Amino acid sequence: MKTHKTVQLTRLQVGSDAQDVRLVVSTLREAEELVPALLDYRSRGAAVNVLYGVPLGPSQSARLGAVGQRLGSGSIAAMIDDVDQLAALEVVRHVAGFSPAVFVKIDTGYHRAGRAPESEALKRLLEAIDAGERAGKLVFTGYYSHASDSYGNSSSEQAMSRLSEELILCAQVGKSAPAGLQHGKTKPVISVGASPTVVSIQNIQTQSVDANVAMRWKELLKSEQPQFEVELHSGVYPLLDLQQIATNARHFEGDPHDSIALTVLAEIRSVYLERRPQEALLAAGCLALGREPCKSYRGWGMLTPYGFGEDQQADESLIVTRISQEHGIVSFENSNHNRQLPLQVGQKVRIWPNHACITGAGYDFYFIVDSSLEDPNRVVDVWVRWRGW
Repeated sequence: MKTHKTVQLTRLQVGSDAQDVRLVVSTLREAEELVPALLDYRSRGAAVNVLYGVPLGPSQSARLGAVGQRLGSGSIAAMIDDVDQLAALEVVRHVAGFSPAVFVKIDTGYHRAGRAPESEALKRLLEAIDAGERAGKLVFTGYYSHASDSYGNSSSEQAMSRLSEELILCAQVGKSAPAGLQHGKTKPVISVGASPTVVSIQNIQTQSVDANVAMRWKELLKSEQPQFEVELHSGVYPLLDLQQIATNARHFEGDPHDSIALTVLAEIRSVYLERRPQEALLAAGCLALGREPCKSYRGWGMLTPYGFGEDQQADESLIVTRISQEHGIVSFENSNHNRQLPLQVGQKVRIWPNHACITGAGYDFYFIVDSSLEDPNRVVDVWVRWRGW
């Protein structure tokens, strides 16, 4: 839920009758704001656990421990990829009043956080975690990987192959770990995935991938499940964005853009019909849209059909071609298009973002609309988004 940072969408993801509530947050602000909802789930008999999905630092240890103190034993997990982080874990344990769960971050090729599977640093870390668990200072949970390099994929087969690679590498680490970490009270968890790789699993159910690809994944899962509990996680999939659509990781019925939940509402301020190509000035720049490219087109956002008529053709896409801090320039994606730009001063337009995580970070509220209603632009609710760290 680190993309949307709202309690309402978290509840939709978890469901009303869940008995095992596992959430990943990227900031402790999210974890703190989730406490009332998690206490509600716990009052109904559900097990709850929040993983702080950034390697633990000393400055955040007391806050993570305070979340655990409010939620109770077994409710928090830390991510570790450095031996020196174990000192911060001691602070978590002291404040929470119980030994926190621990995931070890494995670098399976993305080279952001984590240790390489065969590195000496990982070996020393696992030995230290084994000693810490035997001393009652922590509860080893498993191995965590996040392959965000899968954003560069272009097919569901590529996405599933990358997910399989993550699982294989984490399983190799688990099978060579100290004996105490292999034979605990519960099976170690292998937690893998990024949005393209996770949503690609849906292709097995819809039978929209090659049968051999699906069979290889099922056989891999079957071979690892006796020793590990396999868990899939990711971030942006509840909202989607243009980057995710561009990966072609899953099959969509109809226009895949209609599955993007987040749009930015902005105003047209000027129209320049004398320019070639024709352009319009949008009161939204990089602070409103972000500055992350999308490999499938050259723009910084794409105008939806809502707000400027339903007669837009497939080759007539209007995109944000240039951005500065508070300004954007809108034009046809096809710069040779001869049709007049269908925009006017004061017109409100909705924009699909390239990366919903970055775009959403600039806003305090979501205005909720329902595309199944007769008026898909009518606001039916307002959700508060948590900002800060």
